[in-house]
This record gives sequence, structure tokens and C-alpha cells, in this order.
Amino acid sequence: MTRVVVFGAGAIGTFLGGVLAHAGHEVTLIGREHAMESLTHAGALHLTDYRGLDIRVPLPELTTSPEALGQAELILLTVKCLGVHEAAQYLRAWAPPTATVLCLQNGLGSEQSLQGLPQTIVRGIFGANIAPQGPGHFHRGTEGDVWTEPYADVAGLNQAFQQAHFALQQTHRYEALAWAKLQLNLNNAINALSDLPLKAELEQRDYRRVLAAAMNELIAITDCYQLRLPRLTKLPARWIPRLLTIPDGWFKRLAGSMLAIDPQARSSMWEDLNQQRMTEVPYINGAVVEAGRHLGIPTPVNAWLVEQIEAVERRHQRPGIPAKEMLREIRQRQRT
Repeated sequence: MTRVVVFGAGAIGTFLGGVLAHAGHEVTLIGREHAMESLTHAGALHLTDYRGLDIRVPLPELTTSPEALGQAELILLTVKCLGVHEAAQYLRAWAPPTATVLCLQNGLGSEQSLQGLPQTIVRGIFGANIAPQGPGHFHRGTEGDVWTEPYADVAGLNQAFQQAHFALQQTHRYEALAWAKLQLNLNNAINALSDLPLKAELEQRDYRRVLAAAMNELIAITDCYQLRLPRLTKLPARWIPRLLTIPDGWFKRLAGSMLAIDPQARSSMWEDLNQQRMTEVPYINGAVVEAGRHLGIPTPVNAWLVEQIEAVERRHQRPGIPAKEMLREIRQRQRT
């Protein structure tokens, strides 16, 4: 049994914490007051997934105080990218130097705030979509494992995760892996702007054409960096943009795994906009724009997506951009 503290217990953190508690680990969830109150009211965790997982877990210890970091052997850092800098201050103040911190953020760049901490910092990603379905109920709507750079799995995470239909995988090619995951996350902004569930959005060819164009900008950057992107889906990373542009009927036949999504699942960026929170777009599509600026590679599609998300954040517009309009806008931007 390992003492695990989840710092940033939103949907992903609570789901992972619940899985580990179900496997017998001593788990503490640190989250925002309203989230902890909601869990207290629910009285237990209900964890489900699109493959039939359906378990109920007694509530782990709940707190809003970072002082709980002091008891941790393993810390799952699941705050948003925008919260990593503040989290680093709490880790420095409260976490034992002997603890391992597994960082599970979307996008690129936020981990820089963790440099110089005394704890063992392990970078990682979680490839699945987790969505709240009501008080205490968290649902994994898509496939996806936890991937990390190499480290000693002191908590036996892989065994616990496999019981919940996913795995812990380690790689020596983490930089390439992070870019491969970023490639898939580029759809977060498109999904948020469409205001549709992921499945309904991906079933429309024009939205997929926008996504393919955004992915091709990323691939041009990773080619310049000489990164060979690992395969995170059944298709190699370079083939995904080609598949996305085929007609809808063929796409449904050939890309069944990409559409094996809970019909109501949406991106975390849609959730942030729906809750009127700032999004992680600077670390996702914005990371492509920043890298392109540094390398001299044009990134008009990702730049447009960043602008549109930021306009919604500032309440200058509402989401719900139709597919044809979105495609027309990015094609016009590509020509200028």
C-alpha cells in the first residue's frame, strides 16, 4: 500500500485517485472547495467507462489544504497547466523531498515551473477523456493510457490501472510522445468551438479537415525538430491527417476506433469554457504557434483556433461555429 496524494482533484485526478483507492492504496484528494463538497454530498465515488467498467469506491480522504502533501509517497499532480506554477510553490513548502511527483498535464511547457524542486519529478500524460456525470460519478469516455518517462513504479500503478481497463506505459522517447499527444489534443479547441459532443463533431468532415490542417502544422514542426512521433492510435501519427479528410461514410468504416467514444463525451476545453474558466489553449494550440514562430514555420490554423478560444474566454463571442464556417475561416487565413 502506498500513500498517494492527488493534487488537483478534478475529473482526471478524482478518477485516477478512485482507481488507486479501489486497488487498496491510501489516497487523499486535494481539490477546490466546491469539488470536495460535491464529493462529500455524493458519499462515494462511482467510476465507469465506455468498456463497461462500473465500480463504487468509498470516499478517500478529502481536503482543500496543501498541507496534506506532507504525508505523500506518490503525488499525482493533476492541476491544469495554468495552475502548475502555484502548485510548485506548495510542493516546495509541503511535499517530502523523498516523494515522487507524477505530472499529468495537457500540452507543453507548464512543467518548467517544477524545475529545481527537491522531489523526483516524472512527466506524464493521460490519453483518455474523463467527464463528470453527476455528483461523485466520473466516466472515461475514450481509450487512452497513462504514459510517462522512465521511473520506478513504486506504487504498482500499472496493476491498479489495468483493473480499470487502461495501463501505465513508460518510454525513453518522452519528448516525441508529448508532441504525439499534443497532436491529438489539437482537437480540444475545435470541439470546444463546435459546441458538440466529440463523436458528433468528428463525424463531420469539415471539422476533421480543420483538425487535419492543424495537425499538419504540428507535423511540419516535429519534422524540423527531427522527432519521430510514436503511434498513440492504431494509425501512425503522420497518417492521421490523411484519414481525417476522407468522406464521412468511408471515415466511419475505416476509423471505427476514433469514433469509439461515449456519445456525450466532450473535450476538457469545452468543459472549461462551459464553466467560464480560462482554458489550456496557450499550452496546446498555442504551443504549436510558439514553436512555429521560433522556427519560422507558418501556423495560421492553430493561431486562428487560439484567437477564437480567447474570444470566447473574453465573452466576445459564443461557441457553436458550424463546420463549413470554421473550414472557410481557416482556408482564408491560410491564403493570407
